Amino acid sequence: MPTKKGIKRERVKLYAAIAIPSLLLIIGLLTWRLQAQTPNLPEPPLKQLAAQKHISLGNFAISSHLGDKPYTNILTSQFDFALADNTPNWYFTDGGLRPTRTTYDFKRMDQVVNFARSHNMPVQAHHYVWGDEKWLPKWLTSGNFSKPELLDILHDHIMTVGQHYQGQVAEWTVVNEAFTRAQRLYGLHDWWADHIGDQSYIDQSFIWARQADPHSKLILNDFNSDVINSTSDAMYNYVKGALARGVPIDGVGMQMHIAGDYPPTKDDVIKNMKRFADLGVGVYVTEFDVNMESVPANDADKDQIQAKIYYEMMRACIESQACHSFAYLGITDSETWYNYIGLKDPRPLMFDKRYQPKPAFYSVRAALEQK
Repeated sequence: MPTKKGIKRERVKLYAAIAIPSLLLIIGLLTWRLQAQTPNLPEPPLKQLAAQKHISLGNFAISSHLGDKPYTNILTSQFDFALADNTPNWYFTDGGLRPTRTTYDFKRMDQVVNFARSHNMPVQAHHYVWGDEKWLPKWLTSGNFSKPELLDILHDHIMTVGQHYQGQVAEWTVVNEAFTRAQRLYGLHDWWADHIGDQSYIDQSFIWARQADPHSKLILNDFNSDVINSTSDAMYNYVKGALARGVPIDGVGMQMHIAGDYPPTKDDVIKNMKRFADLGVGVYVTEFDVNMESVPANDADKDQIQAKIYYEMMRACIESQACHSFAYLGITDSETWYNYIGLKDPRPLMFDKRYQPKPAFYSVRAALEQK
């Protein structure tokens, strides 16, 4: 006959046998409910609506997210092309595209390019040349190279990377942020111009990029360039002169990282897009998002303010009749680049952290559906 202690132990075992699986079931159900699910989005998809306006839509194909089903479902269903951002840069967090002067590592960018190919998505790659020192490897920045050596390093880089992906990248942003950095906007510097001694590398980079892959569209990219101002004026004057010199520039890229409390007007953006088109180059929105961090409003009102900006900027692209493509720098608020520069609540993208569409998604649809 079991003792009282024995009975108590058996009861504990019985309770544990019942309670632990039940608790695990509850935790599992809660986890399932909290996990991101691919949303049911309206038909037709955004990319089909955009095609009717002769505009291609793109989004950031982040290599670490290509196994994330909701992410890839939205990317492939709603967008025409994959944006390879960060991976083409000389240095990134898990190593480098060019770890030494004489070696290259294409692993991460290959993942993006192969994913895009498997889903019949063209690739827009960012960037051959960017003067942000944090994206350059130490062997370069501490190498004390002469101007001829730097140009030789740059030439080798563009030719090697461009030929490796020849026929696989539809559009390259060849040079990024040369003009904002030349103006020292926000205290930024152009490492290449500072160490070469001038901006001659820009012409050369486009010439080499055309040689590396004659069929890729070549884009001059910058921020603070969506309306007529000192930055876009500098870009405009450069492009006009470069074309006269025979430099093969196919388009200008407008990053359009917009501050929600100070957005440009649709008419101002259209006017700027049209003047570049009049030079004979295309216009590409390359990295669009709307940062709501500094907007003094509650969450619901922020979503509506943001949605209006998304709508107005898509209408600017459409109505300008100069804007070839529109790319967003991320799908959900969880992977935005703003998270890595100390912003607490930028919420800049069309989907929230659980992959649910925000009002901005529907306002883009409305802009594309408008006659």
